Order: sequence, then structure tokens, then C-alpha cells
Amino acid sequence: MWEIKIKREKNLPDPVGYKKAYDDCQGQELRDDLEKKAMGIAKGGFGNIFMIMFTLYMTGNMMNIFTIVIIGQFLWQAISTIAKMDQAFSSLENRGISLFLYKLIYLSAGLLQLGVVLYKLYNIGLLPLNSADWIDLVPLHHQEEIVVPYSYN
Repeated sequence: MWEIKIKREKNLPDPVGYKKAYDDCQGQELRDDLEKKAMGIAKGGFGNIFMIMFTLYMTGNMMNIFTIVIIGQFLWQAISTIAKMDQAFSSLENRGISLFLYKLIYLSAGLLQLGVVLYKLYNIGLLPLNSADWIDLVPLHHQEEIVVPYSYN
């Protein structure tokens, strides 16, 4: 029977290009890695904005089912991005870094996505922002008196 025995030495240097896991890192190196990961999560929403703008441009200003479905999908995506902010940063909670700035960047990306979609809704006339859209709510003026001409016959 063949038998191979491998002797393992524990004090060998790390190979070139090897990156330690987060649990093996110490001090400032761990903090820098966590901040890079948090910034990557925070800036992830900005990558979709140009895709959303291009897709909404390609749908045109016509009112049809495809435009409504695409706008609805992007609207849902923007709202769910904002709603899942805490879930996106849950792996970094209580790890020794402040997530306020990163969450603010993430929130601004979600609000920018929402703004682009709402602008498209306004352009095709589905967002009621003009005064003519609310004309039914303006109370009618009822005439209190009627003036009848008097004749001197």
C-alpha cells in the first residue's frame, strides 16, 4: 500500500496575492477592509441609474402597456432598494465602523433612482402635478344674487 505523509509547517509566509479573511485581520487592516466593503455596498445603487435612464428614454412618451410595465418595475426596484437598506448593511453591523455615511450614500442612490422614475411618470402625464389635474377639487362659485334689468314701461 502506498502512503504519503505531508509535514505541515505553520510559520510559512503568505503566498503572493493571498488576502487574509476578515477574521484573520487585525486592527487598521480590518477597519480598512470593512470600510471598502461598506463603500462597495453603498455605491452599488448608482450603477443602475444610467441603465434606468436609458431604458426609460427608449420607452418613449407614448402610453402603452410596455411603458407602464417597465416604469412599474423600476418604481418597485427603487422603493425596495430604499426599504432594504438595513438588510444590505446587516453583515457590517456591530463590526466597529460607523455606517451612517455609507447608509446616507446608499439612500441617496435609491432616492435618485426614485426621482428618475417619478420624472418619467410626470413626463407621460401620470403624475398629477399641474393645477389642471386638480380642477375637480376647486369649489365652484355659486352666484348669490341675480340682477334682472328693470324696464320703465
